[in-house]
Amino acid sequence: MKHLKIFLLAFILVFAACSGGNQNTKNTQDPVIKREQRKNAKWAKQSSADMLRSGNIPTVEFEFDSIRLASSAYPILDKVAAFMVPNPDIKLIVEGHTDYLGSDEYNDWLSASRAMAIKSYIVSRGVYPDSIKAYGYGKRRPLTLDGSPEGRQTNRRVQFTITNRNWEAVY
Repeated sequence: MKHLKIFLLAFILVFAACSGGNQNTKNTQDPVIKREQRKNAKWAKQSSADMLRSGNIPTVEFEFDSIRLASSAYPILDKVAAFMVPNPDIKLIVEGHTDYLGSDEYNDWLSASRAMAIKSYIVSRGVYPDSIKAYGYGKRRPLTLDGSPEGRQTNRRVQFTITNRNWEAVY
C-alpha cells in the first residue's frame, strides 16, 4: 500500500509539472518574439528612403513548409526595390531561415529557396540580379528557442543586410 501511495504521488507530481509547463508556455511569451514583433512593426512603417538610410528592413516571414511569399511581404519588398533601382552601388544580402522541424537537408533547401524567392521578386522589380546575394541557413540560426507556433513562426523568416561594399570585400 505504501508503494502505491508513493507511485500515485509521483504520478500526480509528474502530471502536474507537465501540464503546468505547457500552460506556462502558452501564457508566457518569449521576450525575443515580442522584441522582433515591435521592431518589425516599426520598420514596416518606414518609407523606402528611410529603409535605405537606417539600413533596417523588416524580416519577411513564411508559412510553415512554404516558399510562397505572404501578402504582407510585397509592400516591404517593393520599398526595397524602390531604393535599389536608382542606387546600383547598393548591395543586399538575403538570409533565409526555418524553424526546427524537419531534417537539416530539407531545412537548408527550404531556407535557400525562401531567400531565392525574395531575390526573384526584387529582381522582377528592376533590380540588377548581381546586386543581391541569397543564402539559406536552415535551422542553424534561430532567433528564439520557443517551440510554440508563434516562436516557430518567428524563426521562419528572411532577414536583410544592406551594404555598398564590393562583394569581394564582404565575402
